[in-house]
Amino acid sequence: MSSSLLIEIEQQITRIGYSLCILIGNIGGIMSLFVFLQRSIRRNPCGLYFIAYVIINMMYINFTIVLAVLSSLFNINPSIQSSIFCRIQFYISFILAIIPSYLLVMASVDRSFASSSNVHTRSKSNRRFAIFMIGIICIFWILFHLHSFFTIDIQLLYGTQVCTYFQGFPAAFVSYYNLVCIGIIPFLLMIGFGIQISINIRQIRLNPNRSQNNRRLIVLLVIQIIIYIILRLPTSLYLVYKEITKSNIKSSNQLIIEQFIQSVVYFCQFIQISISPLLNLIIKTFRYELKQALNKIIRKYNPIHPIQIPSNV
Repeated sequence: MSSSLLIEIEQQITRIGYSLCILIGNIGGIMSLFVFLQRSIRRNPCGLYFIAYVIINMMYINFTIVLAVLSSLFNINPSIQSSIFCRIQFYISFILAIIPSYLLVMASVDRSFASSSNVHTRSKSNRRFAIFMIGIICIFWILFHLHSFFTIDIQLLYGTQVCTYFQGFPAAFVSYYNLVCIGIIPFLLMIGFGIQISINIRQIRLNPNRSQNNRRLIVLLVIQIIIYIILRLPTSLYLVYKEITKSNIKSSNQLIIEQFIQSVVYFCQFIQISISPLLNLIIKTFRYELKQALNKIIRKYNPIHPIQIPSNV
């Protein structure tokens, strides 16, 4: 495959693929919030994690991905014109990229508590603890990423001005940080708690008295974890390769190929962020909840013609 073809495909991914991510992500996010903001779900601690997860994902879509599309389609890139904006953009993108991962981890922790056969363990699943942990996660990563203002600036690389981190220790730190904090730790935690949830699901099936909402949220969470691992794993693997080969002498063609691979793995990450809200609609009950939410809105503004919801849904 020629270098020019790879460059053309990369440009189309940025223009068409990213634009679709913005559209799908916003539509799916709004639909998911209609469901999760229903009283029966928002009172559930796992529902609170999902609400925060969807909101921050939408913020990421409408900030980071939108800026990438503006840069590609309209050549609007404030990050290479203003050093302050460059640092702020990286800072916000770092925060919005990592917080959803740990919200998903905490949702896994909550469902492992809620699905436990031990009464004391189940009592740890509560709204107060969920609100506290959402706040702690946000505050921690907001403070942790303050290093962005000292390690990132506009630089000249390969004859082009780019907004990126300084070479040397800052570059190595960010690479290992992405690998460990966004890759390895969330993956291991999600897999570990996912296994525990799977074990607990078997016990729930044997106990018909457990809440239906708990079982539905567990199934939804397992689906989210599987998609997260499949679409985020390529990014972590690429970061490992990039760090191992950073001292190698590379030809221009090899650099183009690596840039193309980087675009593809980040596109996979954007796909995960965009489609995760729509995954909620896989569950039949959530589709029903969405119909009910839309029905309430239509009844409020047009009480004469409400949506007729089939009784067998």
